[in-house]
Amino acid sequence: MGKRIFFAMDIDEATRGRIVTAAEALHSLDARITWTKPRNLHVTMNFLGDVPDKRIAELFGLAGEAVGDWDLARDEVAFTVGPLICFPPHKRARMIWAPVGEGNDQLASLHAALNQALAANGWRSESRPFMGHVTVARIKAGDVEAAVRQLPDDELGTVRVSELTLYESDLTHAGPIYSRLAGIPLARRQ
Repeated sequence: MGKRIFFAMDIDEATRGRIVTAAEALHSLDARITWTKPRNLHVTMNFLGDVPDKRIAELFGLAGEAVGDWDLARDEVAFTVGPLICFPPHKRARMIWAPVGEGNDQLASLHAALNQALAANGWRSESRPFMGHVTVARIKAGDVEAAVRQLPDDELGTVRVSELTLYESDLTHAGPIYSRLAGIPLARRQ
């Protein structure tokens, strides 16, 4: 049996609250929107999909090696998120994001280090360029772009993280349930 696995950067409670508050202005729109539960807000670093149970410990080890080899290893990484935007731009929007602003280069560098370590050990690597973001909602139907553009153009928070988190995603009828499996410290190991 396997588990759906991904690596992520967690979002602090204050920033989650500001994201949720910003999104509340959109809840009355005449659109079919599936909102991400506040506890599930995060920045996905690498999504691995279904992973056999016996290989999950291997992922923890590979992530530790990737972080240890990462040129920017430090005690914590800071990045900003927001304002809310529609994605993709210039097409029918499918999602509402809070994009990573400052600090995205650091996260992209960690994503690349992790991707390289995973690919070197036979795991699927992600070929799309890294675009750090928090998925706030998925748009099933309706036009929301104009309403999102009317929201304040403010950052929604500065997030400070000291570890990369390994999550399991259990898909249910009520939405996904994310369970923290392990944390990998970002500090360079001596």
